[in-house]
Amino acid sequence: MNFSKSRGGRRSVAIVICLAAAAVAGCSNGAAAPGQVDVLVEQDIASWALPSDAYAPPNVRLESYAVDLKARDCVEELGVTYRVPRFDPAGPLPATSNGASRRLFNEDIASKFGYREDLDPRVDWEGRRLADEDQSLLGDHAVYEQWIGCQDTAITELGGDPKSTLRQYGFPVDAADSDPAVVEAAGLWRECMAPLGIVDLPPDATPEMGVAVTHLFADWGLNADVPPWEIGDPSAAEIAVATHDAQCRTSSGWTEARYQAEWNAELDYLTKNYRDLEAQRTHNQAQQEVFLATIRGVANGEG
Repeated sequence: MNFSKSRGGRRSVAIVICLAAAAVAGCSNGAAAPGQVDVLVEQDIASWALPSDAYAPPNVRLESYAVDLKARDCVEELGVTYRVPRFDPAGPLPATSNGASRRLFNEDIASKFGYREDLDPRVDWEGRRLADEDQSLLGDHAVYEQWIGCQDTAITELGGDPKSTLRQYGFPVDAADSDPAVVEAAGLWRECMAPLGIVDLPPDATPEMGVAVTHLFADWGLNADVPPWEIGDPSAAEIAVATHDAQCRTSSGWTEARYQAEWNAELDYLTKNYRDLEAQRTHNQAQQEVFLATIRGVANGEG
């Protein structure tokens, strides 16, 4: 028996990067002196690389895998068969995401995936599917509470706080929305998209998901609440719209303008919060090593 269904709402180790220094308690200004900011990421529009990538917390799937492995013995002592689908930290990234788990969208991706995500090749999706099928104890409240206890213990042993459910990440890029070059390019993008006759086309090309707010997503089944492996392949119609969208982003100058505006906004935030972010980066690196050590230990028969 298995508690896989509950994993979608499990508590994480809760690594937090403050999104706005004045808005999140405990985040001080920590501004750097002029010339003292070391930008650790090189500009690369193809991978939408941004300064915040260097401060990203460990991948959430990596974290969940380490917690599951740590909790497995405790859960199985409850008489529960606890499937832990494998996650390969060294595996290739999905084609539709970069190393910081930021969604990517361009002509090549549009021609293959439409507006869909590539299934993460680091995940054992068949194992995940089997785990999700085995839910017979999920209604047993007493056992569920014991399972929570096992998870809490695992999170604590990995250096996290089981009482926290907050996992935030990212630098604020609101300034990019009103950047003059972005606004101008958005108008050109809409003109380029006009021949498709999308009546509810948004005023701007969203950075990650194209025409995600239109009725077309519902028509294509992209708003359905189904597991990733059940979403299926894109239709020819979706591929056509997505490819046209991606081409319009490029020809209008929107992609270039938006990327540069986001880079500048993030660089400004990094400069103003540099010392705090560097401390967070050190913490993130240590936390990731704990997760990887846990996975290596199990692979070597130590856990």
